[in-house]
Amino acid sequence: MKNRFTTVDIVASLSEIRNLCGYRVNNVYDIDNKSYLFKLSSKDAKAVLLFESGIRIHTTDFEWPKNQTPSGFTMKLRKHIDNRRLESARQLGVDRVVDFQFGTGPAAYHVILELYDRGNIVLTDHEYTILNVLRPRTNNDDVKLIVNTVYPIGSAKQEQDENTLERLRKIVMGAKEGDNLRRVLNPHMIYGPSVIDHILIGAGFSGNAKIGNGFNVSEDISRLSAAFEEADQLMSEAQTGNIKGYIIQKREKKVVDGKEDSEYLGYDEFHPYLYRQHVNRPYIEFESFNKAEIGRAHV
Repeated sequence: MKNRFTTVDIVASLSEIRNLCGYRVNNVYDIDNKSYLFKLSSKDAKAVLLFESGIRIHTTDFEWPKNQTPSGFTMKLRKHIDNRRLESARQLGVDRVVDFQFGTGPAAYHVILELYDRGNIVLTDHEYTILNVLRPRTNNDDVKLIVNTVYPIGSAKQEQDENTLERLRKIVMGAKEGDNLRRVLNPHMIYGPSVIDHILIGAGFSGNAKIGNGFNVSEDISRLSAAFEEADQLMSEAQTGNIKGYIIQKREKKVVDGKEDSEYLGYDEFHPYLYRQHVNRPYIEFESFNKAEIGRAHV
């Protein structure tokens, strides 16, 4: 089951969230210690953003339960961004990190959401000096994140390395015979495993292709390089905001009195595209990726 956003998910979600630029923050609520709701409004519309540290970012109309007593982190967010306008929402390079700016000039504040590893949410001033951090990181970590230090926005990876024949050959040559091709490629790419499966199938490789079994380095490397051109095209399309959303379902059995009863369709994955590996599975199509994420709460 997929729960965490990939890079292409972030790109697709942000392309829609940017439509909320100009909305003002009315309030901030916490659902739990890693999930927060940002209530926004414009002159004639309202919206709610869900931030889940390390997991996802999207609009929502689901009635999430809110903590009766706001956390200290929530109170800090309210203090600094209440009634401020959302000015921008951007991904830092190609990393799974999103920077939301509220207000302008010296009165601006940034809320930075990290969507990788254990995740984090960081509140900074206009110069990115940290005012509060959900999960402080000390000197024992790779990057120090504590109050009064500067958030390292410059350390974000700026772009995907070009998928040249030489680079791809080096990656696959470093793998062992019998290693799964997608698993070999995924740590070196920004796209995520679902996009890689999609383009490999499109290039004629088996969904379970392995080094030396379904993939021959000397014969297939050019075909692999061409396949990644489609991955780059998908990333570009996701930036337009003109894509749909999909919930991929799986068949499950209801258990009644300890015995399997009727069958039903449950949630399995969410995506901004109907990837080739999913076309023969049951799915629900939505008019946008954020609507698919909203629908996921109801599946």
